[in-house]
Amino acid sequence: MDDVGDCLSRLLLKGLYLLVRLTVWLVFEMLVEVIAWWVGWCVCRTASFNAVPRERIGEYDRASRLVAMVVCVTGMLTLLVLGASLARVAGGGTG
Repeated sequence: MDDVGDCLSRLLLKGLYLLVRLTVWLVFEMLVEVIAWWVGWCVCRTASFNAVPRERIGEYDRASRLVAMVVCVTGMLTLLVLGASLARVAGGGTG
């Protein structure tokens, strides 16, 4: 009887592990390919007076690896700085 319970719990844990991995992968893909690209694209376009990147906002797949990396890193850093600034402003009033 213990073997059946052990087997079922192992199977349940393995299924839960795969579900968590899938969720983490989807969240990462969403963060990098959608959110970081869009924010970075807007920042890069604004900073370069509409010159860089040449790809349109929905053309993440058409961008070269270097352009995609620079735009996504710019987006991530922008989100990080914005989040830190908002946290500082929000926390500054509590004294």
